[in-house]
Amino acid sequence: MTKFLPVLVLTLALAACVSTPQPDTESMTRHDELKQRLESMEASLAGKFEASCDARLAELGTQIKQFEKVKETTKVVERCTTAKPVAVAAGSTKLILGEVEKITLAKESMTLTARVDTGADTSSLGVYHLQPFERNGDDWIRFSLNKKKDAETIEYPVFDQVRVKASNSITEERYEIKLDIRVGGQVYRKQLFNLSDRTNLDYQVLLGRSFLRDIAVVDVSQKMLLGGK
Repeated sequence: MTKFLPVLVLTLALAACVSTPQPDTESMTRHDELKQRLESMEASLAGKFEASCDARLAELGTQIKQFEKVKETTKVVERCTTAKPVAVAAGSTKLILGEVEKITLAKESMTLTARVDTGADTSSLGVYHLQPFERNGDDWIRFSLNKKKDAETIEYPVFDQVRVKASNSITEERYEIKLDIRVGGQVYRKQLFNLSDRTNLDYQVLLGRSFLRDIAVVDVSQKMLLGGK
């Protein structure tokens, strides 16, 4: 027995060394508290960062809107400063028109190129798909301003039917209507236009003496005096 006593003592000592240590409750509590504090700080920082990003985005949105307003205002100013002034005869209120000018059909808001012809008695509008019809006992005319078959049509009451000598010296019977047109920024109401087929002509509109009289003088050496291309 005495022989094995040192071995027994050594074995007990080793067992004491490798035995499982008891948990340190105080250290674990501190660890949990530290973890909670870190998580709280992380959540707080994330919230502040998100709020800062939202504020910055809102500020950028406001700056973009202000920039767009400035950009649009600049465009308007440029158009105003580069607009060509309407030519008016000296000592007169009459417009000076070139041989070719832009006019706008006020009702349709459509701009067309017109040939100004002092040799023509009346004004003429080139139309397509002409179709007369009756409405409430009155004569009306339906037509389009584009040769496409599915082009939008417009309707006007017929003012009269007139006989006009065309450029080929053949006399034609045409429908006549009244149009409001804008020329040089001014609207001229109830102007007489006869409706014709101007497919083979250079310009869809012809302005004749019936419009020019008391309104304009013509400089045939010039074009687009009122602006346009």
